[in-house]
Amino acid sequence: MIACLRTEQSEPESELLCQMFKHLPNDLQHRLLIMTADHSEDTMEHCKLLLLLLRRFPQTIATHGPRLVETLLTAEKHSHPGHTVNGFRRLLACDALPLLGAAPVELNRRSSLRLLIKAIEFYLAYIQQPPDTQIQQPWDRLFQVVELIGSKLGWELCGLFATPWNREAYTESLQQYAITNATGMCDELVIRQLLISAIVVLLRILNEHSTLINSGEVTYCLVEAFGEPPVPVAVEPKIKKRKREDVPPLMITNDAEYNGNGISLAVKLWDILHSTEYLQRDTAKLIQQMRLDSWLNHFLTDLTMYKGLHHEALGRLSQEGTNLTTHLRLASTCFFLKDYKAMLEYIVLIASVLPTTRGKLSKILTVSATRHLHYLPLARYPILQYCCRLLLAAIKENFSLPGSAADLALGHALVLMQMDWPQEGNTLCTITERIISRGAFSYPLFQAYIICVDILEELTYLWTEHGGGVSLDIATGSGLLQNRRITTRGADKGVREEVKQAMRRQAARDGVDPIDELIQRFILNEKAAILHSLIVQ
Repeated sequence: MIACLRTEQSEPESELLCQMFKHLPNDLQHRLLIMTADHSEDTMEHCKLLLLLLRRFPQTIATHGPRLVETLLTAEKHSHPGHTVNGFRRLLACDALPLLGAAPVELNRRSSLRLLIKAIEFYLAYIQQPPDTQIQQPWDRLFQVVELIGSKLGWELCGLFATPWNREAYTESLQQYAITNATGMCDELVIRQLLISAIVVLLRILNEHSTLINSGEVTYCLVEAFGEPPVPVAVEPKIKKRKREDVPPLMITNDAEYNGNGISLAVKLWDILHSTEYLQRDTAKLIQQMRLDSWLNHFLTDLTMYKGLHHEALGRLSQEGTNLTTHLRLASTCFFLKDYKAMLEYIVLIASVLPTTRGKLSKILTVSATRHLHYLPLARYPILQYCCRLLLAAIKENFSLPGSAADLALGHALVLMQMDWPQEGNTLCTITERIISRGAFSYPLFQAYIICVDILEELTYLWTEHGGGVSLDIATGSGLLQNRRITTRGADKGVREEVKQAMRRQAARDGVDPIDELIQRFILNEKAAILHSLIVQ
């Protein structure tokens, strides 16, 4: 009969036994449960029977609740040392503590904190396991425990955990609490509740953020992208003054529906946890005590990138495994440290292990912002596009150099901008201006890699009298043009026709030769030539 009550089975025989038990006098039910629990030789069975007693007779919680908790702690210590997710800890976190927290029972402050930490440890470890359906809504269950035990501890913040989950609202409430109690950051009650509350909310935000970022078919990694000043807008003469929109100091973008703002909220909470010496010290202790490294390692790398701490990011990334994500972030970091040689090394590694998933080109790799972080999809097209942008941005610094070095830089830029043409159309304007001012352009890799019709038309126009009569050496490799500079000045009719044919052959490849494969070949095969066009420090 007692077993049927505990398991709540739905078979007819079990239901009959449960009904029979319910018709017994309350004092007899009470004595039966206590007697059965006391005579149970199996500790788990004993604890489950005590839980049944507490649920059916809440007035016994004050007497038997602390006893149950101690039994669970002792049993876990002897049966599952070092294993946070186990049956005894589950009963403690999911069943015993909610009962004790909701009952009018006085709990020792030190013991309450200890039990709360154990419950948090359990739920965090459970959430990190492969998903199952044994515990529904584990975050909500955890927040319930924080609310109930926090109430016992007299925490002002306990009420926050009874409100519906909203990452922005929770972060704002914690920020407001920190500001309001800024003068009391030496007070144990203030520090303890802010510390535990902020840690729990931070980890939920990080968990939700990771789920949202990686909810599609591809995963994403955070890289530093490109910011630029806004394009000036013409103002009507009648309007004397118009308030100019401020350029945001940092913008986070993502081509998916979720904009990635969870990282900003997480950084705010991390800053709260490190806003005073006391909080910083206690945060470090709690992270070590609760073994939160697996939760925080990835975030701490993102944090260095978020704050623009490129040297620190480089140090953290160098300790991570050699994989596509790490190489992308290292290439990004090296670019912003102007270590272009190392950047190129990582880009070559990336180009050699591109995913098979094609993905889509991004239209927001450059935005109007002082700094720009972007969640890059780990797919072939967006990765190549980002690598091209890194190389292009570095190579642009070489446009103004004299002689063949500038020609090589201009030629490489023409190749790279084909990846997401016409997004870099403004760069083509810059290149054509440079070529016109120099009066000549020589690029030995022209035939192998430049196939974009728009770029070819622009170069052909520069070659004509109307376009400036620029001398072109495109090294077509034909016998007629080998080692000759193609120019309108003094060129015979045969040379002119050969140039046109060469341009037509190149243009015919546009849309036929896959641009991603062409760019990949360029990066892998022309590493030395690309390096020559970079400003290496």
